[in-house]
Amino acid sequence: MRSAFTRAALGALLVALSAPVTAPAAPQKDIDRAIKGGADYFRAKYGRANAPPPGPVANYGIGPTCLAGLALLEAGAPIDDPAVKNVTAQVRAAAYTQSATYQVALCLMYLDRFGDKNDVPLIQALAVRLLVGQTPTGGWTYQCCAEVPPADAKRLAEMKLADVPAGKLHPEVEKYAQALVAARGAGGAAPGGFVGDDNSNTQFAVLAVWMARKHGVRVEPALDLIERRFLGTQDARTGNWPYSGAGPGMPVPGGLASSPSMYCAGLISMATAVARREERLKGENKPEPAPPKKDGKADGKPTDPFYSPPAGTAPPPKKDARPADARDRCVQLAFAGLGLTLAEMVRGNGLLAHNNNGHGRGDLYFLWSLERVGVVYGADKIGGVDWFDIGSTVLVRSQGNDGSWGVGGYNEDVNTAFAVLFLCRSNLARDLSSKVQRDPTSTELRAGTGPNPVDLLPNRPTLPAPPAPVIPVVELPNPTNDPGVTLAVKMLKASKTDWATLLQEARDAKGASNTRAMVLAATHAVGAQKGEAREALAERLCRMTPDTLRGMLKADEPELRRAAALACGMKDDKAHVPDLIELIIDPSDDVTRAAKAALKSLTAQDHGPPAGASAGQKALALTAWREWHAKQMK
Repeated sequence: MRSAFTRAALGALLVALSAPVTAPAAPQKDIDRAIKGGADYFRAKYGRANAPPPGPVANYGIGPTCLAGLALLEAGAPIDDPAVKNVTAQVRAAAYTQSATYQVALCLMYLDRFGDKNDVPLIQALAVRLLVGQTPTGGWTYQCCAEVPPADAKRLAEMKLADVPAGKLHPEVEKYAQALVAARGAGGAAPGGFVGDDNSNTQFAVLAVWMARKHGVRVEPALDLIERRFLGTQDARTGNWPYSGAGPGMPVPGGLASSPSMYCAGLISMATAVARREERLKGENKPEPAPPKKDGKADGKPTDPFYSPPAGTAPPPKKDARPADARDRCVQLAFAGLGLTLAEMVRGNGLLAHNNNGHGRGDLYFLWSLERVGVVYGADKIGGVDWFDIGSTVLVRSQGNDGSWGVGGYNEDVNTAFAVLFLCRSNLARDLSSKVQRDPTSTELRAGTGPNPVDLLPNRPTLPAPPAPVIPVVELPNPTNDPGVTLAVKMLKASKTDWATLLQEARDAKGASNTRAMVLAATHAVGAQKGEAREALAERLCRMTPDTLRGMLKADEPELRRAAALACGMKDDKAHVPDLIELIIDPSDDVTRAAKAALKSLTAQDHGPPAGASAGQKALALTAWREWHAKQMK
């Protein structure tokens, strides 16, 4: 018979196992701790005096270093922080030779955010590379220009701020830009030329181009092309844009389809169109100057974009909405589609889970893209979904012990930077967001919370409801007529009523064949029956002796190892702690999670790893658990 203790213990462990997707939103103190952990990870990597320069990691080059620096600054690191100083030195040294779009854009974004006026000539040089790399259809591919000759890099590195005319290009940058344009006209563009641009490269370039405005770079023709591109290529059925940049009537090179991140790429690009319209309506013919800073901090004046009014200050009066133009309709359509997409993504577990579903699909790249849209447009909710709440919750829960995020499709520096920037609600283009948010058209409709936002997409393709799971007829090989295999097949073929009866009988009966049958049932069952089989197996193993359980923790079958780990926790026997610690590096994530849940139950400690952990994260967690246990044994 099962005891009340066994049932209660199993219930507690099952709650622990499900915590990564069902627990309430992360409190601010946990978010702050996660931000600090990410910043400390970068400090440990870049803060050493002999910090290594960036290498060609997965062809990312200087890109991860730029992202790490942006994350540090947004997390509150001062400009004299050793890690920030090392990042800045590396970015400056590398920027003169960058020719790839991602790297050029990120170098420019970092130097703009760092805020040293002496970097203006270098920012201008990076900007003209971006401008020459724009395709005739307004986008960017992976390369902006051909490889930078050493002589050009040397000449550009010798530029001085004092030689920059007010509001104009440095004379050396002016000559360099003319040479780039001439080379492009002569067929000297980088490999790939102007074919196959994509909206991923483009959204990075768009932000960098916008930032270049305040450094004396004439970018209006480029922004005109960007506006034309995204107005003309939006899918009226979904409100989204394709990855390739192709639109209605335009073929998609290589068959590259859209993704949730492309909503964000289009919305960020359209933000520049909305902002420029607002400038024209206000009679502004030049961008706002960079925010004044002292020692890397904002002045704290009411005119400073960093300024926050005191609590209780009355908000400015709400402006009357005006008729929406083509830009507004484009933005509203995209927000409606993005809102529906978010609702679909969170349905089931209530979170924006990040994983490696593909570029811009449920990964950290998507989360940062989403964060930029929410911040630039000032939308706390999109389609009724609190994007920051659900995104920050999963990030807090999935952070590694060293402060990094190792899951998400990219290397750890890139993932960690995206996560920290999301958690900080980073706003790298404050002058852009300030203009967009003063637009008096309907912000409620933009955010997908206005009246019937779904009506904006009457022809949106809908996915059919998933069919009810079909339990397959299982035929397990049984050449020796093993009674355990025979019973397992009988259970898996049984009706719902017979299944419950057979499962209870196998759980309570003695004999190794019943254990074997339950392991096979847990392995091959689907849907709710899988959970029922796992629960019954764990309850059964609570009757086993410590030595038997210890052997089962090393069994070949993952389901048996998982159940044995849960049984160790249910028995409340701390002698199993060393065995469970070694199970933290199990190749099966289900087994690792069960071992961690049992350890938390037995020790009230949590040394990781996070759900979906990589082998490296598991190894770090194993070390942390071993070190903790060694201290307890002294």
